[in-house]
Amino acid sequence: MNTTTRRITAATAGIAGIAAAVGIGLIGTGTANAGTMPVTHPGEPSIAMTITNHTNKAEHLVGSGTSGNGVWVNGPRQTLGPGASETITAVAPHGNKLAINVAYRIGVGGPTATYEVLNSQSNTNTGTSGISGPGASQYWMSHNFGSHYPATNVGFDQW
Repeated sequence: MNTTTRRITAATAGIAGIAAAVGIGLIGTGTANAGTMPVTHPGEPSIAMTITNHTNKAEHLVGSGTSGNGVWVNGPRQTLGPGASETITAVAPHGNKLAINVAYRIGVGGPTATYEVLNSQSNTNTGTSGISGPGASQYWMSHNFGSHYPATNVGFDQW
């Protein structure tokens, strides 16, 4: 192997190493992953919901809950600041369906942003998610499913 070939090979290996490091770093960011949740029974429903607040106002928790058989693994924060994201996770250890909901007031006296996911073998959806109340027309919400039952992953973006 001549000197030029060694340099090219070394440069290629260096670039590949940087690309691998970046790829590994990106795995830990972005939307949630319910496939890694602590399940106790095979097929147990789980939900990982990532909420991103794209507004310039903090969102303040006004309510949250799970269906009767659900338990929080990582519940919602009291406040979700402007530009912040959080991942909320829950499982249903002895159930075949799971529902979670989180409601935040946008700003001090603004509308309420409701994030809801229903996860069952027959239907996985975002339920009554949306923005309601005074000033709701100034905001909007979108969602994206990464996976469905039993390990449901969904990301919400609110502007």
